[in-house]
Amino acid sequence: MDNLQHKTVKLLATDEVEGKVEAVFSNFNEVDSDGDVVLPDSIKSGFGENGVAMVWAHDWKDVIGRGEIVQDDTRAVFKGQFIMDTERGRDAYNTVKAMGDLQQWSFGYEVLEAENGMFQKDAGNEIEVRFLKDVKVWEVSPVLVGANQNTHTVSVKSEQQEAPKGLRFNEQVDEVLNTLSALVKRAKELTALRLSKDKTLSEEATGLITDLQDALQEAHQDIDTLLTVGTPAEEEVDSVDDTTLLLETERVLMETLDPEL
Repeated sequence: MDNLQHKTVKLLATDEVEGKVEAVFSNFNEVDSDGDVVLPDSIKSGFGENGVAMVWAHDWKDVIGRGEIVQDDTRAVFKGQFIMDTERGRDAYNTVKAMGDLQQWSFGYEVLEAENGMFQKDAGNEIEVRFLKDVKVWEVSPVLVGANQNTHTVSVKSEQQEAPKGLRFNEQVDEVLNTLSALVKRAKELTALRLSKDKTLSEEATGLITDLQDALQEAHQDIDTLLTVGTPAEEEVDSVDDTTLLLETERVLMETLDPEL
């Protein structure tokens, strides 16, 4: 779809059921970072009553959930659910949850009707904007860097803190390793992006990565303790010097010799 555009959204998770999220993806009658003003009652789902897809980084081949659009006179909200019955959905959920405030979001939309005009931003200051009158939202996506740097995941909550139902221990270990690998990769990409712009990590990002480091160090200590107390101890072999070993060997040989020979 050549005319599909993207905007950032801010996620708010208010439902305690595992995998559910809420995203305030548009505030009406406000100028956004793209210079657009979304008007009330202008937003609808591209899929009609079937809701809106949630995909990873705007890749329509990588579907990770779905949701619906709810709106009032001031804002439009995406209420979504990760597909927790699939490994991909669980991985996306765990990655977003682990990323915390480092995670950013975007949504894909199609403009059906728009009009340029002047908007009263504040007292005595008018700016030229594009008024969006009819917009179809096709998907909401977790992304590395969105158009608006202020967008981030406020929280992704889970009622269950134990292993997802049906997962064996080895499967959960694999899932944690995959999530950790994706998280570290994402942090590297974010750092590389900031450095490429001659910037360092923000104070918030630095704090989050430090928290991650502390948690990993604590986990390492706990795992080390588990291995120490839970691994069968190897039998200790008494060290024997060469002289003692020779005498013991001679004794055994003498006891086994045939006295008639």
